[in-house]
Amino acid sequence: MKISSVVSAAVAVGLGVFVVSAVQAGEASGRIAPHAERWEARIGGGIYDVGVFVPHDFNGGTLNGEILAPSPGFLAWLGSPRPYVGADVALSSDPVHFLYAGLNWEARLTEGLYVGFSAGGSVNTGRHIGPRDLGSNVLFHLQASAGVDVTESTAFQVYFNHFSNAELAGANDGFENAGARLVLRF
Repeated sequence: MKISSVVSAAVAVGLGVFVVSAVQAGEASGRIAPHAERWEARIGGGIYDVGVFVPHDFNGGTLNGEILAPSPGFLAWLGSPRPYVGADVALSSDPVHFLYAGLNWEARLTEGLYVGFSAGGSVNTGRHIGPRDLGSNVLFHLQASAGVDVTESTAFQVYFNHFSNAELAGANDGFENAGARLVLRF
């Protein structure tokens, strides 16, 4: 098993433990799931190959978009995560696009500052990106984000996406991107 996969799994578990314990400590204060009852659209862009868990042998940009739905009541025990669907559309000479979905958790740090974590799955349009072998067209998706509320209905957010098969396929070079986006809540 590659050290990057172990580190990725540890980060995912650590963030998950943080979210669950934060739910117990902060649910009554409104710090957990501050936007759980609202729809949200996120649109922006980023660059590929900027993460710490994958080799840096590919360059390119991406257009990123996500839609988050209000949290269904039956997920309240998990901290009211919101279902999301998103896409990364590659802007490169050797494009591989990603469509992903899962659950998103958020926790408010201050009145206008929040952090988020998403976990789910993805499908991609190709197994190979340049010299990189993703091992599968179906991958796990992890995302970390931080945002600043500009108004009650808008925010600015930075994000980091990680796509990997968690060593379930022969190859697992993984793929990452990071960027910034505008958030619109309605």
